[in-house]
Amino acid sequence: MGLKKHNPLFLDSTRPVGDKVITNVELLDASLQAGAAFYIEVTDSFGFVQKHALKMISTKKSVRYCTELWLNNSEAIQYRFMMVASGTELQSSPMKESLAGNSISEKWDPSGLPAAQSVRGKPKGAPKKAKTTEIKKVSSSKGQGSLVAAQDYQQMKFLLGELE
Repeated sequence: MGLKKHNPLFLDSTRPVGDKVITNVELLDASLQAGAAFYIEVTDSFGFVQKHALKMISTKKSVRYCTELWLNNSEAIQYRFMMVASGTELQSSPMKESLAGNSISEKWDPSGLPAAQSVRGKPKGAPKKAKTTEIKKVSSSKGQGSLVAAQDYQQMKFLLGELE
């Protein structure tokens, strides 16, 4: 699925480009290994990298992993989903490019190789990957609340930094 190209005739004129928007993220058809967690990694047009843990939402029909991100409306972004255990990336989806909007919805389709292993095979002309922040360890579902609080703290810190 993913985000589709925006038709310029139907852009929301009440939201200027660059205005902050809450982006709802969901990962579908995914199953976790024991002790692992799903994350989304988003890189904006300035090379700023955000990593956020996805929270499991289980219904009678399906299991989804969701989170919310603050992004600049209609800004070019790159994103990928990762499965992480004990601070180590186990699998990741391919990097995708899109414009930031109200939602990112993807089916889990891992490429099988963590980013660290796939970097070796890049051609010489490929752009260098931006440095990223450390992934926080998720020990159990009880610890999820503190991870979400840390995530919210980082988003607020980022937003306050934008105001300065």
